[in-house]
Amino acid sequence: MVKLSVFTVATPDLTPDQLCREAAAAGIEGIEWRCKETPEALRAEKPSPWGNNWCTIAPNASDAEIAIFDEAAKSHGRKPIALAPYLACGDMEGTEQVFRLAKKLGVAMVRVGVPPYNRSRHYNELFEQAVGYLTEVEALARTYGLKALVEVHHQTIAPSASLTHRLISRFDPDLIGALLDPGNMVHEGFENYRMGMELLGPYLAHVHVKNAGWLPAAGHPNTDQAAGLGGIEGDPLNPVAFSCGWRPIASGIVPWKQVLADLQAVGYEGWFGLEDFSGAYDTVTMLQTYGRQMRAWMEELES
Repeated sequence: MVKLSVFTVATPDLTPDQLCREAAAAGIEGIEWRCKETPEALRAEKPSPWGNNWCTIAPNASDAEIAIFDEAAKSHGRKPIALAPYLACGDMEGTEQVFRLAKKLGVAMVRVGVPPYNRSRHYNELFEQAVGYLTEVEALARTYGLKALVEVHHQTIAPSASLTHRLISRFDPDLIGALLDPGNMVHEGFENYRMGMELLGPYLAHVHVKNAGWLPAAGHPNTDQAAGLGGIEGDPLNPVAFSCGWRPIASGIVPWKQVLADLQAVGYEGWFGLEDFSGAYDTVTMLQTYGRQMRAWMEELES
């Protein structure tokens, strides 16, 4: 049976109780709580994934605040599976703070920090920094009985399955694993999905489900050619720029039915976490659509 979860970064206009109720109605069992401070200045804004997100717990949450999230999951029979904070690589104080919170919430996985890559520092320097941090994280994970997750994410030193494997392969896969995110790999880091899964092997710990796509810049002399519409380039000396944006799960570049088949082929038995940023559906419809999609596609594979 497919194990469905939702990362609450994608459900900013639902409270913890509302999210758990709607997840239950959609057949989504697991909850990945977004973990971030929400400055008072943001609380008056319209709900948004990375701004005023109503389904976010602060790393320094009080026992009363923790109880809100704990009771929401319990009252609707949902299982908290992960905390996803925005830790900086090397921030051991912040990392341990989140690990303590994870234990109180009863989750088994915590996303940890990875250095960003923007051409300002050499990759090898950033890699050594990350190895030093993860060495300390591994010891902390052993102490707290948790698994630390390194997310495959664009604009970091771990944008692909292979570069993520290079970073974490020296560590215990029971303590440090990979969060595979094919949607992020549309932006940067594409490799054959199954090859990456085979390489990760026991480090493949979790999967996020979203999608993305590329479009050429409008109004450029080469836009028609870049969009595959044929014709002659208007200006062969002027490269057209492309931009990548989020798409609904069934309408982007990631071939999710193939990815699910690949995951099944390598024996993946973990969670599939919804993280749809497309805005194509209201939040409740997004949850329901995801549940229908994943169950239907997995049934096809098993038939």
